[in-house]
Amino acid sequence: MGGVAIGIQASPEISSLVVGSVRVVIDLALKFAMYFSKLSDMICTFEDYLGPLAEYARAADINLVEKTLVNAYAKVFEFGWKARRVFVDANGDQRKHTSSRAVIRQHWETFELEFESIKEDLQHHLDVLIQSVQALHFNHSRKAEEARCREKDREERSAFLAWVSSIDFEKTHQDTYAKKHESTCEWLISEPEYEEWFNSPASSLLWCHGKPGIGKSVLASNVIEDITAKNGLREDTAVCFVYYNYRDMQLKELHQIVAALLKQLCRRRNRIPYNLLQTKNDALSPALVGTQERFVSLVEDLGQVYVVFDALDECPEQERGDILGFITGIVTARIGCHVKVFVTSRNEMDIAKAFEDKHIPTIQIQAENVAADIETFARGQIEKLQAGENGKTLYINSVELKEKIVQTLAMKAQGMFLWVNLQLDSLCQASKRRKDRAVETALETLPQGLPDTYVRILERIEGQSPDMKDLALNCLAWIIYARRPLSIEELQVALAVAVDSKCTAEEDLQLDSPRVILEACGNLLEEVDYTIRPIHYTVQEFLTTAVKGLSQQAMRMQLLDSNSMHRQLSSTCLAYIHLVPFDSPSNDGAELYDRLFDNVFAGYAIQNFDYHISNCDEIPPDVMEQLDGMFQQESTDLAAILQIKILRDGFEYYSIRQHFDRMEYPVTASKIVYSTSLYNIPTVRQRWVDQTPPKYALHLASSAGLTSAVIRLLESGCDVNEKDGSDITPLHHAVINNELEIVQILLSKGADINAQGGYFGNALQAASYKGYKQLVRLLLENNAEVNA
Repeated sequence: MGGVAIGIQASPEISSLVVGSVRVVIDLALKFAMYFSKLSDMICTFEDYLGPLAEYARAADINLVEKTLVNAYAKVFEFGWKARRVFVDANGDQRKHTSSRAVIRQHWETFELEFESIKEDLQHHLDVLIQSVQALHFNHSRKAEEARCREKDREERSAFLAWVSSIDFEKTHQDTYAKKHESTCEWLISEPEYEEWFNSPASSLLWCHGKPGIGKSVLASNVIEDITAKNGLREDTAVCFVYYNYRDMQLKELHQIVAALLKQLCRRRNRIPYNLLQTKNDALSPALVGTQERFVSLVEDLGQVYVVFDALDECPEQERGDILGFITGIVTARIGCHVKVFVTSRNEMDIAKAFEDKHIPTIQIQAENVAADIETFARGQIEKLQAGENGKTLYINSVELKEKIVQTLAMKAQGMFLWVNLQLDSLCQASKRRKDRAVETALETLPQGLPDTYVRILERIEGQSPDMKDLALNCLAWIIYARRPLSIEELQVALAVAVDSKCTAEEDLQLDSPRVILEACGNLLEEVDYTIRPIHYTVQEFLTTAVKGLSQQAMRMQLLDSNSMHRQLSSTCLAYIHLVPFDSPSNDGAELYDRLFDNVFAGYAIQNFDYHISNCDEIPPDVMEQLDGMFQQESTDLAAILQIKILRDGFEYYSIRQHFDRMEYPVTASKIVYSTSLYNIPTVRQRWVDQTPPKYALHLASSAGLTSAVIRLLESGCDVNEKDGSDITPLHHAVINNELEIVQILLSKGADINAQGGYFGNALQAASYKGYKQLVRLLLENNAEVNA
């Protein structure tokens, strides 16, 4: 029974039938003792077949196994029935034999032959099962391998998209398109120039320009949506886009823009093309894929690709030539894909010349184009404000007054949506008394154009309480003159430090909420993506450009005084450095990352105090006193400052790891000066630079791009190939920080171009990873070994 018992474990629900048939055979065998041994052996034989079947049944719940088990059990049942027929006749009566030989000859020998047939059938079922399971296993393995490949592709795709660019134009698009009111912007889609561009069977370019505040960005977002609605589901068509913002430091260089476009195009693919993936796998820089050649290669297998550039005029002028060359280059590229480019901007001279020289079709946005949209926009905004949306409320009682506001704004807007928004903010202020007459009075004295509107807003800011007025001035100073945009948390701390001179610990600072900061600045600023920024490019221009004939408020005159503003910001940076308890450098990159995370303004203050001091005509006595106080700290305190100062690429963990230095050497004031632009200030240099250069001074000066310091140090006999604590040379430092002039000087003085060491291996590898094309070219021209 053992073999049968093993077999039925896989399907216990049919055990009674199988066991019953075998039990019958055993009972009969007990009555015919001479057959008992033979029958027992036969029953035990089933283990050879039912045992493996039971294992398959436990391992795989599939139809094939179930079917084979049924056939096997049927054979066991057949065995029981035929064995019974040896001893029992058709009526169920026990056979009566006088001769054992007769039983064997007439019944047993036939049964033995039948048993052999049963065994053969069982073996057949088992063989079929094994072969089928092998085929299934192969198929399963193939599918598992395919699944692993798909998962690997997904992981590689996700990692590549995160690596190639951190710019999120998709979110900018969604935020911009959300500003569009229903039934607006449709005039552009109906323009003959637009229709011809959209439907053209060849590559083409269309330029749409207009004055500030006329709604170009929302128009661009509507173009993207129009393209997507008409072609979004076509596999041979793609759309990608760029939203320029003059404050976004990531958008300065062409390779960053192209990399962001590649990211959008790769999102529509399940697998990343091998040549792009290999660049990442080779630990090279995303800058190396941000080229026109890579873009063209990626779109070559498409039927057409639409590329939208919004606010091209906000691209830095010195970089604009590169992006204009890229735009015209992809449109004129000789490839099978049709490249359609749509550009919005102001009518800037260099943009106009670049497009006019190539006879590019143009749409100029006139006030009459958007007159109906302005009215729709104004009506919609008023309804939102009456409902108290977004924390602002327009209190008016009269339907006639509402209509008067709509018509007045539409008539005076001159096509500027921004102007309408700002006037509605002003009317909300006037309506707080809940008197329609007050709103009517304000409506009758609306300023004309954006400059006069900004003058009016500044007058309102200056009319606030002294503390709110000071908060606004400090905030606007940081917005205008900070070396990079501050996060909201950084700005809150900077503003608190400026007004709380008696505070001795960061945790004791009293921070203003973002809402209070925005209120103090009279709607000139907005909160976007964890930063506070001007509501429009024109605000920055207004606050930093003197215009004849325009009223000059005291606050605006203060903001125009860049010397005074940099003095104020440098003082705040130094005050914060005194505030934070960094009495020793961090032991590793993770600890430094945590330190910067916990002391949110430390990164900016330490990396940029010298920038603000260098932008002062001369160092004020109070700032010099703060500087002296910093330099007089213990060596370990100065080491903690220098450890943060030498971080060049932001404060993400991977960047900290690349530039981390344990600072296992004495740090003096002289060493700090050699690592900052303070070296270029004679009074500081004479006061704090030692006659004998400190250890690794050449490395620090090369890293900071201090040309005069590097020349002086080389002339004084510093070893051009000395390696620092990170095992890298001054040349390597200069390359990492893209200091082209310093690299040229060091090479001319015999720097070892192939010196090994550091995170990147050598100078050429560092330049390649960073994507510094000029440096790569210079190093190769000076015989840098590619495989060194």
